[in-house]
Amino acid sequence: MILQAINCIQKQLDPVVHCVTANIGEIIAGNANITTDPDIVISLINIEETRISRDPRNYLKSGPHLFLKNPAVHLNLTLLFTAIRSETAYDSALQNLQKVILFFQGKYAFDHINTPILDPGIEKLILEMITLNTEQLNHLWSIMGGRYQPSVIYKVRMVTIENISLDEGLPVKEVVLNF
Repeated sequence: MILQAINCIQKQLDPVVHCVTANIGEIIAGNANITTDPDIVISLINIEETRISRDPRNYLKSGPHLFLKNPAVHLNLTLLFTAIRSETAYDSALQNLQKVILFFQGKYAFDHINTPILDPGIEKLILEMITLNTEQLNHLWSIMGGRYQPSVIYKVRMVTIENISLDEGLPVKEVVLNF
């Protein structure tokens, strides 16, 4: 569901500003295989689990049958939207970044009603802008091996990954309490 969520966001944003999903660190190093010249590069920079909305039930009932399942994993994705620029096109990079911010200001939630291409396995995606201070930005860009590029970070909530086993569980028929 991670790739499907990022691809959905990229497809929604692409009519506004040409973007690709790639590792910005590889692009900066010159090791990326990008066939087009994008205005914005979308990079996944963090995945974190949200345990608050975890369902404690470990079974699924379908008619008389019980199926075992582990609780679904709910993820928040942190995406970096970087404006690719040459030394002479700094103003156009800033304009492209502004287009990204304006787009998500107008549409920060993606569901099956306003985004028909959203994967059926994803109920809803909510984007929230994240602000880093200069020290955190320095660490981020140092990890990626490049110098700072105009960019904005968004947290994408709620990507759910769930796998239901076809192993049928046994129902509880009797409970014995010993006092």
